[in-house]
Amino acid sequence: MDECERLEEIQAVIDEIASRAEQGALILVEGRRDRISLEALGVRGNIILTSHKQLFNLAENIYDQSDDIIILTDWDERGEEVARNASLYLMSNGARPDNELRKKLRSLSRKEIKDVESLYGYIERLRQACQDKPQHY
Repeated sequence: MDECERLEEIQAVIDEIASRAEQGALILVEGRRDRISLEALGVRGNIILTSHKQLFNLAENIYDQSDDIIILTDWDERGEEVARNASLYLMSNGARPDNELRKKLRSLSRKEIKDVESLYGYIERLRQACQDKPQHY
């Protein structure tokens, strides 16, 4: 997969996140910079920081706010732990959190980035690389 194909697939994931956020999905991120990155990418809605509350309490408070909860923590060791625990706590309350979009982003970024905070810059670099590529007809 070349950079432009990767950009297209990442953009499709971001578009899905943005669309679901507009329809009321809750998005769980680790910190303020993650929220800023998503907002810079056009994601608007209820972006909740996991760093401001204990995960168990957070899960209890949000599980009934929306049927659509997207876990979008970083894909480093800490982010994996937060995603795993948030999923367990939410499922114990009857929610069905979505980890698939996070997994897709992790896979598509191919270890070039490891956090949501870096997503905006990474996409901008890919856009620039694709813009600079000569078009073959």
